[in-house]
Amino acid sequence: MAIGATEFRIQGKDPSGKVVQGFVTATSYLEARRKAKSLAHARNLTLQSIRKKKNFAYRVRRGDKLIDGLQSAYSRSEVVSALKKLGFEVRYVRRHWDLRGKADSNEIVSFVATSAKLLEQKIPYNEVLRILSGNVKDKNLRGALREILNDLKNGTDSREAFMRQSPVFGTHVAMMLGIASKSGDMTSIFRSVALLVERQADFRKGLVSALILPAVTSLTLFGAIAFYALYLLPKMAETMGPMIAAMPPLTAFTLEVSAFVQANLLLLTILTFLSLGGFYGYVLTAQGKLFLHKHMIRIPYVGRILRNTSSEIFCRVLGILYTSGENIDAIQMASEASGNHYLARQIKTVAVPMMLKYGTELSSALSATKFFPDLFLSRFKTAAETGTVKETSVQLAEYYQMENQYAMKNLISIIEVSISLVIMLTMVFLTILSSETASIDINTY
Repeated sequence: MAIGATEFRIQGKDPSGKVVQGFVTATSYLEARRKAKSLAHARNLTLQSIRKKKNFAYRVRRGDKLIDGLQSAYSRSEVVSALKKLGFEVRYVRRHWDLRGKADSNEIVSFVATSAKLLEQKIPYNEVLRILSGNVKDKNLRGALREILNDLKNGTDSREAFMRQSPVFGTHVAMMLGIASKSGDMTSIFRSVALLVERQADFRKGLVSALILPAVTSLTLFGAIAFYALYLLPKMAETMGPMIAAMPPLTAFTLEVSAFVQANLLLLTILTFLSLGGFYGYVLTAQGKLFLHKHMIRIPYVGRILRNTSSEIFCRVLGILYTSGENIDAIQMASEASGNHYLARQIKTVAVPMMLKYGTELSSALSATKFFPDLFLSRFKTAAETGTVKETSVQLAEYYQMENQYAMKNLISIIEVSISLVIMLTMVFLTILSSETASIDINTY
């Protein structure tokens, strides 16, 4: 099942009237419906219903003991029926809505790093969770840890217990912590996960910090120009209109633009919001995300940083998960964790089929995705030949981390120079416009 996918149950009827059920996994209802229609057409079925698997909270009694829990099912009645068959007295079963937000990244890093240190001291993992669940500051993380503890006590698989808390940890972090809890080397994996979360948080903070100044500056300059061109200049022209003999060219052009904008302000506003809303809605779709992630890595300079970041995260996750026996799964998970949907699609549809069907070596399969830099491919070619894929992944992650740190500093410098240039051009425009306005030829008779 792909990361972020949900299971859907499809029900239909065959030509004889017999009810047939099937199951698909999808990341959205629309995708599930598309798969269901394809499946129904292939099997000559009449599609009747598509139900998403949901979480239900329940409270039951057995003897004098009350038991609370969560159960995934397609309807409430299925949960009630299953609990009654097990001999429980059902007090309630209701839809479980998980409205918690994601925990602060610093809190997650602190939790994972502290867990690694406690595990080094041979403290049982359940005890580590119990200790930390009472000491973390973030309420979302604290609640998630307590639910994980409760799930583990009830016999839930540790990976599933962490995946249930993916809204708090993030899907990829929850997945890796779940894998770590079942591995024989929890301490090193926890350390790697802490570093991964920290790097992701640092990149986001660096990107936001780099964009705040140009955003504020652009809004301020836009406001100044809009006020002058749409309000102040037309007011002055209206007041002095009968006395103006000739209007300077830049001032005349600005007034024409101002008049057009004022006459069509509502239409322009609606078109702007529709365009932005349409684009935003498109990039939220699977096809839109694929298009955006494919082309944004081609943006000059910024695209290189984004590609290097995805490559770094890919290498970090691959270094965490890679084993000689499950390398295909590790590569797919690493591509999904990279955050780039185009890379994940290329790995799934190009690289993995080449490796499975034709026995293509790792570096050649990764090269076929047309995503990774030449240095990346060269190092993985050597790693595949020497059997050091795991070590090479960690080394490349460190390299791209260091390169991106310098690239982000240079990006901030480029942005600062660009802002200075924009400010200068705006001031020049306003100065020339003001000078023209002051030199308007006035009729004196």
